[in-house]
Amino acid sequence: MFRYQTQPGDTLIGLGEALLIHPGDWPKLTTLNRISDVRHIPVGSVIRIPLALLRSHPRPGQLVAVVGQASLAKPGTPAVAAAVGADVAPGTTITTDPTAYVTVRLADGSELRLQPSTTVQLESSEHYEAPGFFASTLRVLQGRVEALVTHMTGGEPRFKVKTPQTVLGVRGTEFRIATDGAHGQTRAEVLTGLVAVGEGRRPTLLDSGFATQADGAGHIATKVPLLPAPDLSSLPALYERLVVRADLHPVPGAARYWGQVSRDRFFSMVQAEASSSTPELRWANLPDGNYVLRVRVADANGIEGRDAIHHFKLKARPEPPMASWPTPRGIVQGTAAKLAWAQQTEAASYHVQVARDPEFKELLRDEASVKVASFSADLLPGAYFWRLASVRPDGDQGPFGDPQSFVLRPLPPQPGPPKIDERHIRFSWAGEPGQTFEFQMARDEGFASVVLAQRLNTPVIELDKPSEGGRYFIRYRAIDADGFVGAYTSAQFFDLPRCVADGRGQCVHAGAGGLLINP
Repeated sequence: MFRYQTQPGDTLIGLGEALLIHPGDWPKLTTLNRISDVRHIPVGSVIRIPLALLRSHPRPGQLVAVVGQASLAKPGTPAVAAAVGADVAPGTTITTDPTAYVTVRLADGSELRLQPSTTVQLESSEHYEAPGFFASTLRVLQGRVEALVTHMTGGEPRFKVKTPQTVLGVRGTEFRIATDGAHGQTRAEVLTGLVAVGEGRRPTLLDSGFATQADGAGHIATKVPLLPAPDLSSLPALYERLVVRADLHPVPGAARYWGQVSRDRFFSMVQAEASSSTPELRWANLPDGNYVLRVRVADANGIEGRDAIHHFKLKARPEPPMASWPTPRGIVQGTAAKLAWAQQTEAASYHVQVARDPEFKELLRDEASVKVASFSADLLPGAYFWRLASVRPDGDQGPFGDPQSFVLRPLPPQPGPPKIDERHIRFSWAGEPGQTFEFQMARDEGFASVVLAQRLNTPVIELDKPSEGGRYFIRYRAIDADGFVGAYTSAQFFDLPRCVADGRGQCVHAGAGGLLINP
């Protein structure tokens, strides 16, 4: 119903001409409003007019954000790929893929944020010009929708959501709706405002901070308060590793933890989401940049609580190179420690730091522009820590890798054991307890020609030196104890000289005085 307050000079005939689709329907208003004298209507009287009688015009919505793959099917036409700027006319059906997010802005400014694996139809979207308001009906067939509906005053709710289980009436609010066809349930969660759930004279009213469920028979459960937002105060503002981890404080009553990472604070440009039964969320393969994280928890019935928001920056690239020498916690003899690593494909130089402590507060060496993949540090005997960062040609430095430790010992009075010959190559990196690793070596940067793939229980590998010289590329990825597989590191490489080997496998080089054999 639209409720019209009469002004001086109003008549039902005049209202019919000004407001109704068919002006001759004005007698219906007489019956509905029990008006005994159509010629004398008191000024200020409230005339109820059914929306079905009011003159209106369809007004399309518009797609304002699309992330991933989604389709849009207008009435009578084949589905097409959803694209920003496309009109959403009444009758249009939108379907999102399992990793897609779509934002629709309706003609009245309301926004609908469609989550992955969701199908909705804009059943109607009308502009009632004379009274100056909009009315829309959205049918959610499957999935999740977050709605921010513009504020409306007077009369019945003019924004409706239909699901297979129930109907929701809205008048200016922020709420979430989810329907699951497999289980025959609809969940409604109200963040601000008021939502009427169910049809008839006595719907269930949900105000801010409450939720309910409706089953396939249309039964509406008792409303329950939303669980509180998780505490994100301990999360860092800067992440420097490929896997972004959110270690959360447990929330009483939470059966599941859920989070989304977005480029914008409105969450129309969501990049990834994750859920877990434990208070730990992880995301891999996010590009470097600034993000907004929101986290909420769900109870045993799947009802999701209030959001917590956290802003962070990811700067994990260029990735630090993998150290090859010394081995972790290794022992080096001499008056200097030679540090070596694989070359990073994005790096033009490397930043090397050596310190007495793992926090690198007591720096002993700080070389910000090492052009080659090795560095020799003159040091006194003792225990040390070192770390590496890659620097792009434009000077953009990536994060430091995890600290590596070694012990430098003086040379013994007698000659020490023989040096390691050229038969082996060793690489190492930092790992976490319980992790395993997948290591690959290839002849090409794209790893189309893999010459070695090995599963490791420790973050170190010693390889027989390939018989063929030239350039080799290496990479690895970590697998957590619970089976979570991280992203591969970017390709790094090393070069082996091309040479002729003697009977002991040592390179024979041409020198000024004849043939020389490397010791």
